[in-house]
Amino acid sequence: MGRALLAADHSSQPPRTETNVAEPFPTPLNTPRQPPNSIEAEQSLLGALMLSEHAWDKVADKLDESDFYRETHRLIFRAIGELNEDHQPTDAVTVADWFAKHDLMDRVEGGAYLTMLANDTPGPSNILGYAEIVREKSILRQLIEIGTEVADAALNPQGQSSKEVLETAEQKIYAIAEQGMRSSGTYTHVKDVMVRAMDRLNELQDNEGDITGVPSGFSALDQRTAGLQPTDLIIVAGRPAMGKCLEREAEIVLDDGTVRTIEQIVQERPGRVATLNADWKLERAEPEAYVDDGFKPVFEVESGLGRRVRTTATHPFLTPAGWKPLGELQPGDLIAVPREMPVFGTDTMRDCEVRLLGYFIGDGGLTGPTPMFTAENPAIRKDFAEAVDEFGGVRPVQRVQAERAASFAVATDHELTDGLRHGFAAHLATVLDARGSTARALAEDLDVAPATVHYWKTGRNVPDDDTLARLADVLDVEVAARAGEDPDQARRNRPNPVRLWLEELGLYGRDAHAKHVPDAVFRLPREQLAVFLNRLLATDGWISTYATGQVQAGFSSVSERLARQVQHLLLRFGILARLRLRPIKDRDARRTSWQLQITHAESLRRLVEEIGIHGKDDAVARARTALAGRKPHSNVDLLPKELWVEIDRARGALTWAEVARRAGLPASNLHPYRRRIGRERLAKIGMALQDRNLINIAASDVTWDRIERIEALGKRQVYDLTIPETHNFVADDICVHNTSFAMNIAAAAAIKSNIPVAVFSMEMSDLQLVLRLFSSLGQIGQNKLRTGRLDNQDYVNLQSAMSMLKKANILIDETPALSPTELRARARRMKREHGIGLILIDYLQLMQVPGNKENRATQIGEISRSLKALAKELDVPVIALSQLNRALEQRPNKRPVMADLRESGSIEQDADMILFIYRDEVYNEDSPDKGKAEIIIGKHRNGATGDFFLTFQGEYLRFRDYIDDRYDMHE
Repeated sequence: MGRALLAADHSSQPPRTETNVAEPFPTPLNTPRQPPNSIEAEQSLLGALMLSEHAWDKVADKLDESDFYRETHRLIFRAIGELNEDHQPTDAVTVADWFAKHDLMDRVEGGAYLTMLANDTPGPSNILGYAEIVREKSILRQLIEIGTEVADAALNPQGQSSKEVLETAEQKIYAIAEQGMRSSGTYTHVKDVMVRAMDRLNELQDNEGDITGVPSGFSALDQRTAGLQPTDLIIVAGRPAMGKCLEREAEIVLDDGTVRTIEQIVQERPGRVATLNADWKLERAEPEAYVDDGFKPVFEVESGLGRRVRTTATHPFLTPAGWKPLGELQPGDLIAVPREMPVFGTDTMRDCEVRLLGYFIGDGGLTGPTPMFTAENPAIRKDFAEAVDEFGGVRPVQRVQAERAASFAVATDHELTDGLRHGFAAHLATVLDARGSTARALAEDLDVAPATVHYWKTGRNVPDDDTLARLADVLDVEVAARAGEDPDQARRNRPNPVRLWLEELGLYGRDAHAKHVPDAVFRLPREQLAVFLNRLLATDGWISTYATGQVQAGFSSVSERLARQVQHLLLRFGILARLRLRPIKDRDARRTSWQLQITHAESLRRLVEEIGIHGKDDAVARARTALAGRKPHSNVDLLPKELWVEIDRARGALTWAEVARRAGLPASNLHPYRRRIGRERLAKIGMALQDRNLINIAASDVTWDRIERIEALGKRQVYDLTIPETHNFVADDICVHNTSFAMNIAAAAAIKSNIPVAVFSMEMSDLQLVLRLFSSLGQIGQNKLRTGRLDNQDYVNLQSAMSMLKKANILIDETPALSPTELRARARRMKREHGIGLILIDYLQLMQVPGNKENRATQIGEISRSLKALAKELDVPVIALSQLNRALEQRPNKRPVMADLRESGSIEQDADMILFIYRDEVYNEDSPDKGKAEIIIGKHRNGATGDFFLTFQGEYLRFRDYIDDRYDMHE
């Protein structure tokens, strides 16, 4: 049915004196039917308003001009309203004068139509009846218009799902209902209220207890409030991200490319971090809260790509089914990880320094008296020598020529003479023999590497001046190193500038297992970072093209830290590398090394085109040719098969064959629910279905990695960040996300008092909430629920918790970012269908106000006012969780006060009661109040403020009444 079927046929209107009146509905094409209206009621009502000066007050709050069918009648109603506001008479003469001032006299036939209305009306006594008719017809027309819009949306959804179409229709219908409820309001005489007040007092007298509202389940709170009272808006505020934390060494990339641990970020607050937005794109955001959460049980999560992060069990990860805490995940589950981290710095180095760093970190010897480098490839040797010359003050000196490779020392320009080196070696050997000392013992006494003394004894080098002085003290004898040398010899033995540079970077003295990428490299611009990786891969990297046309590249190191750093630096170029610990076979022992493997076709293309491998030009060229001539086949970066559910939603009534046809795909290539999906295929399907979400997922900045291992590590120091709007950030190259007290109240109301409860959870899924209730009600540890390793008693407790929840009437809405209108509509429906007596909202700052372009504080004000209005309208208490701002973390006394509420002005004004949760052990490791939670009543409109304690059982996410063990309760 099209919109034309709902249009009006004005030719069938009763003849009136009005002419040339434009109507709000067009003439239909194929039906004589017209929208509901009553021209007579409209005319009679307007005539009554012009006859009586008091008639306006009876209808002003029941109608507005849009309720009139004819446009001229709307103008007349507007004129009468404006005249009343100006305290002017509203007869036919004054209304005609209004039309004249607005140059609209032709709309009322020069005033004749107004005179007719006033003369022909039956009188003002029936004006309320006329108003009801006009309003009734207006509602029916609005319903017709909404029906038409719904029909159009169903015929042409434009990417909307059926649920979204229904939601829009429901909102519009409830908006009409809201107008009716507002127009039905009126004043009440005090004597009428007195009757209801006496009924209430009699009800309270019959009540054996002191609780007159909804019991909270906490006796201390109920004593102060007599329960949660109907119409009250109750704000519960606590520290953000309580318990959902990362281990102190988790690494996060800042704007300038610097990598810092989360501990350093919490302490230094240096800048912005990466976060995933609603369109599946990575952007940068500055944390709004930095949380030190003390020592918590920590678990190590390792993914299929070898990425690793350490978090608490409650920290959420992004899965194909949304954000889920680690406690709900297990090996085999998919989690989102960035497929590219394009963050580069602006701190440049000299080109020779960038190349030398790549070489020294790869195949450098950094524990001897001078830096060494070993290479087999002639092109690499030549490039290394050129970089050393460009560095200045040093030159490469070939020390060892093996069968295939040569080792070069980076010596000062004034090379030590053979006579000096061998003379000192002989003298040192004589002294050591005379004292019966060994080279190893001397190295320990001097605090130098044993290899250093070995080089002295074999004539490869001599000590510098400072070391020579210490050597004389240790041996208690003069050790002549420069006998027979000219006066310039001391200058010739000045400190090696390359060695000093490497020491400044924290590299010198590191053996192969301790090598790492220094901080300065992470801040390099893109071009120089590519050069660094190019030279590093030239040492221990490779790229191979097999006879099948498949290409593989990689890098190997015995240093785990170095391998993980290289994996991250490759990710900055969009190169996905898999990290594995592999055995190394040699003649003496079986050792292991960390190996990066690159098999993803797009990653290989980026490696070849943007980075390359110096000295392996032929191998790189073969790989480029193979990649250009072969269609990529890879099991890396495929999208999860769970997305077929989203595709199924988007296709609506279309068959899979029709979806394939529209996407230009063979029907045989669609295998719903059975296999993972390529990005290109999903993009085609998304375009064919005109579904923006599918298109965004296909172009997303994340790939899906499988959890390989979850291992408990015990208690560790943990921290967290709160990111505005998106509430997630990237740590250790994995996407991680940033209620118990309020949920305990909701459970108590539903289970103990049999009161239906509505929970609007915009942060956690319904499954997460139910698992929390299992833990709280059944006293089952979160770790046991996470692993599924329940003992016999746990199963008994679980059955008990399930039995309680089955009887409880708890309704959970997990829709994210609800608007006040959406929430009110859903709450009304729950009230009508289930008679809810309590509403819980988690949490207030996650609600959104569509179309409101003002600042966030103004939006929060609109949200808090709407929640107070909802509590009053439905006559139930509304509990809304709220975050505290970052100022709290910066004070010595961290007990929250009213000003700590985020966007506190409106919340403080609208709330009837504000409760703060404070746990001293969160801030003070040695707190005497471990296991205690202080509940601070910061505001109580109808009672006293104050505070009281509850016991907090963190393992079960449960609060309960507090009993002070210092007192004997039996006395």
